[in-house]
Amino acid sequence: MTEIRFHSRDPRRRPRAWKLDERAGRVAAALLVLAGTLVAVGLFGAPDLVTYVVRSAERLALRITASRGLLAFDSVRLRFERLERRVAADELFLARVAAVISLSLPDGFPEDPLAMEEATATDLELEVHRLARRLRAMETIRRRIASDGTPDPARIPSRSPIEPSSVVPLSVFGPRISPLTHRPEFYAGLALAAGDGTPVVAPAGGRVVFTGRVPGSAGAAWRTFGIVVVLAHDERTRTFFGDLGSVRVKRGQTVRRGEALGAVGTNRFSPTPQLHYGVWKYDGSRWRPVDPRLYVLDAEWITAREVKSPAVPPGDADFPAAFR
Repeated sequence: MTEIRFHSRDPRRRPRAWKLDERAGRVAAALLVLAGTLVAVGLFGAPDLVTYVVRSAERLALRITASRGLLAFDSVRLRFERLERRVAADELFLARVAAVISLSLPDGFPEDPLAMEEATATDLELEVHRLARRLRAMETIRRRIASDGTPDPARIPSRSPIEPSSVVPLSVFGPRISPLTHRPEFYAGLALAAGDGTPVVAPAGGRVVFTGRVPGSAGAAWRTFGIVVVLAHDERTRTFFGDLGSVRVKRGQTVRRGEALGAVGTNRFSPTPQLHYGVWKYDGSRWRPVDPRLYVLDAEWITAREVKSPAVPPGDADFPAAFR
């Protein structure tokens, strides 16, 4: 029999005693040995355990920091993409204005939009420097346009002859398959589908040089446009409006930008209501067609690639004498 006594620090209190028999003593001894063993193992393993806990906490902190970094990078990338799209739109606008007033553009301007879905931080840094260069080029072109000294900007075609929100481009300037002959041809204009009777307005100030049905002297290809109106904006610029259902101006009349010229209609060659809009420029030797989309600054119907590499009309394209 074994007795264990515990004495209090207060001498007035009686000691406490526990009596252990042989079996209980063995259990207590085993527990003491086990506790000692655990303490010894803990003393030897504590540094590794602490190191493991610290490294786990560091890894967790790094994962959280990396996750936040990725979110921040994605935010910066999205902001950059929005800025890049805005710059691309401004570049395209300036390029069209420069083309309208016959200013030469530097090579590669305007630049094509860039996809940034898989961009890295290094790629983004390079693109930021590239964007800064594009902004400097834009500023240079803007100053050239501002100092060009155009005689009368009000007479430069610069808007859609039909409200852009109410039309759909059917055919654009360039090669196509003719809907009449089903053969390849060059379409020297812009076909805009609109409702019957939709108003057609002057894209700039000018003088009406022709109204009515296309005369026989213009040729068979021109007679398919039915009733037409032709405006002279200056000595070198003419705008042509075909497939009209009605005309509201007369020859010799002076019109201002936005003034009604007529309305969209149909004829036997274009059974669906649409407007043919063409722009013709005199280059000093003959009249040549140019892409009307360059002159529609209130609608984005042309891309940067088409501005840099415009479709080239055939060499025999000419404007009938009756429309000049």
